This record gives sequence, structure tokens and C-alpha cells, in this order.
Amino acid sequence: MSTPTVYEMLQNEIGTLPEALAEEVFDFVMFTKARHAEEAFLWKQVKESRAYRAQHPEDAATVTPEAWDTLTAHLDDEP
Repeated sequence: MSTPTVYEMLQNEIGTLPEALAEEVFDFVMFTKARHAEEAFLWKQVKESRAYRAQHPEDAATVTPEAWDTLTAHLDDEP
């Protein structure tokens, strides 16, 4: 007899759950899938941004702390 896979064990356990607990498990699965999809999307954006910056180094602007303070000084006046 072979050892059941995690997927098979999960199916067996889910089949024995009461409806209310199955809803909680479903919510957790959907949350986990959404989190992984968001992380994949964000990492894709990071990779694209890094590739763009590597191809267009002239577009990357750097600012000294003093220049930043000057540029953002008006924000201190807002409530």
C-alpha cells in the first residue's frame, strides 16, 4: 500500500468536515490563493522594473537628502 499524497489526505479530511468548518477551510484556501497571486504579481512588477532600469539607467533619478527636503517642505504645512 502506498502512502497517500497530501492532496489525497486533504480530500479525505475535507470530506469528513461539518459544513461550517468546511466553509472556514474554503475561506482559508481562497485567502492563501489570493495571497500567492498577489505576491506573484508584485514580484513580476519588481522584475519588470529592474529590467527597465537596467536598460534605461538615464531614467533613474537620484535625489540628495537636502533636495528631498526642499521638494517636500510644503507637505509639512498640510494637516
